[in-house]
Amino acid sequence: MNSPTDKLDDDKILKMGGAPVGRMEFLDLEEYTIISFLRRWCDGDISRSHLNKELIINLGYAEGNLTFQSFKDLCEIIFHHGRRSLIRHQLDCNCVGADESCFAQLILRAANNYKEDAILIALLLVPPHLTSQTVSLSEKIGTAIKQLIVSDKKNVMVN
Repeated sequence: MNSPTDKLDDDKILKMGGAPVGRMEFLDLEEYTIISFLRRWCDGDISRSHLNKELIINLGYAEGNLTFQSFKDLCEIIFHHGRRSLIRHQLDCNCVGADESCFAQLILRAANNYKEDAILIALLLVPPHLTSQTVSLSEKIGTAIKQLIVSDKKNVMVN
């Protein structure tokens, strides 16, 4: 049975996930992009649709759809099977929340071949039986984001 103290602890833990740990303006482009994608995903169907279209435009039809599907699957695992609710800041907020940073680090570690780190982060977010799938999806997403950024830099240099 939960006591009033347990309820206070639960509220504190939930608030800690949203505690600011950084600012968007100081992030590298990969981390900024991941958190931006997360916030847009959480913003609703219209934002999700725009995200899907942007991925298709920038990565091509097949790769864009695959990346969007991987992102969708990752978010569904985390939001429906996560150890607790993931807390995110609003779309236009300049703060980076602790949970958002954790989400970004999961994807970055997986994409940069730091598998053990990615597994540890995944274990913080989801039950053990979903860890492998979570890391695999994160790797696909992170690799696509890296490709997106490289391609964007090439376009800037040409223009």
